Amino acid sequence: MRLKTDDLYDGGLSHSSVETPVMGVERRAGVTQLMLPLTTTEGGRAGGAETKSIPITKQMIWKAYKKVRSNKGAAGIDQETIEMYEERLQDNLYMLWNRMSSGSYFPPPVLEVEISKDDGRKRKLGIPTVNDRVAQQVIKSYLEPRFEAEFLPQSYGYRPLKSAHQAVEQVRKNVRSYHWVIDMEYIQFL
Repeated sequence: MRLKTDDLYDGGLSHSSVETPVMGVERRAGVTQLMLPLTTTEGGRAGGAETKSIPITKQMIWKAYKKVRSNKGAAGIDQETIEMYEERLQDNLYMLWNRMSSGSYFPPPVLEVEISKDDGRKRKLGIPTVNDRVAQQVIKSYLEPRFEAEFLPQSYGYRPLKSAHQAVEQVRKNVRSYHWVIDMEYIQFL
């Protein structure tokens, strides 16, 4: 028998929308949803009708796997290396495709390791499993070109082939030409 949602969170694990933060009621902005086409050009059906809830194709999984394999990388929390993953490659990729395309994929925990920085301090690094790296690559390959089409050239955050150094350089150029600054953190797409 399934527990009620209220019973599940009575131990204090959730935050109800009626709770008030310690510092007072916080104002929340409206949710903006960017509408992106969900059909794929790789093996998807014409007309946008899909048999699965998420448009993930087997070709997308295969391409993502090849990219992950070429990047190599360490084993995650399950201690499975790329070589071990390849021993049951067809089964692993099929199971990943099935779960991702049905919307039932949940990523496992990441392995936390500490790496040394130049100044002697340590930095924590999370290493996902091989399977999760493939899943992340599928999503990245699907979403990145769609979001890139929406970004302005002046946007530098979290974009491929763009860096904070490039953003600073652009600011240096702009201060020579303009006497004003626009700083936007919230843009609503209509």
